[in-house]
Amino acid sequence: MDRGLDGLPDHVPNHEAFNTSVAYPLAMISPPARNFLNSSFVNVKSLQTTEGEPLLEMHAQDAAQRRLADGDVVRVFNDRGQYHCRLQISARARPGVVNGLGVWWRKLGLNGTNVNQLTNQRLTDLGAAPTFYDCLVEVRAA
Repeated sequence: MDRGLDGLPDHVPNHEAFNTSVAYPLAMISPPARNFLNSSFVNVKSLQTTEGEPLLEMHAQDAAQRRLADGDVVRVFNDRGQYHCRLQISARARPGVVNGLGVWWRKLGLNGTNVNQLTNQRLTDLGAAPTFYDCLVEVRAA
């Protein structure tokens, strides 16, 4: 079916421009927590115990700029909402990007919230896929 698109792949910039937002300078990705295959298994007690709790991974440089320490409870927020979780300083998060480890049910999160409070409901232009990796946030102590 002809959709009027160029036959060659091209770069399409994010809807939320990374590193240009003063209010929300951090890009957030929300991969699943390591011990959950998907949200269907979050209720399994042994997996909850292994996983521990909802975490936000942040590079040490970004944490220091915000005077945050490993283990702090933080508020992650943008115009769509906010959620609270524990901070983990991690080299897995590169500077300027935080990893909001997802799939936790809201009722299991601090204050009844989870990472999905922040993600956009917009769909991609091709394939109508989710755009949850196009998400800018800020992080402060709770």
